[in-house]
Amino acid sequence: MTIAAEQPAPEYVWTANNALVFTPRGLPPAAYPVLLHLLGCQEPGGRCLLTQEKISTYLGISRTKVTRGLQHLGFARMVWKEGNGTYRLSPLIAGFRTPVDQLQAIEAMDDDDRFDHPNFQERYEEQIARYEEEKRQKAAQRQRPIAPAIDLASRRRH
Repeated sequence: MTIAAEQPAPEYVWTANNALVFTPRGLPPAAYPVLLHLLGCQEPGGRCLLTQEKISTYLGISRTKVTRGLQHLGFARMVWKEGNGTYRLSPLIAGFRTPVDQLQAIEAMDDDDRFDHPNFQERYEEQIARYEEEKRQKAAQRQRPIAPAIDLASRRRH
């Protein structure tokens, strides 16, 4: 009988998650468990080394829902994708070794990346609208008929 090795607990980090009060209206339901899972698995500074497949398996939800949740967390500027299987939590909610570390990271943030911004909800909705418009444009391009190829050799003969 093989006993599965337990994963080591992530390093304890200090965090002040009161910024979660700014969670946008309209966030898909799957975004909440995804965010909570990332919060629990982060390294100091908010880096999370998890694939969407691992998140999906752990939470027992489809990868499509995980993808959509991560997209919306990105639209809200709560989570950034840094690479395949690497995400970064906003310093406003990320865990740090000390409160001073978190305050320094927050002070270094660009105003556009803050989700405690007065126009937060509007910016979130604008991000979604831009994304949906890009999807519509890409779909329309796929539907365009391909122009027939011009046979230059036969045109020269005439």
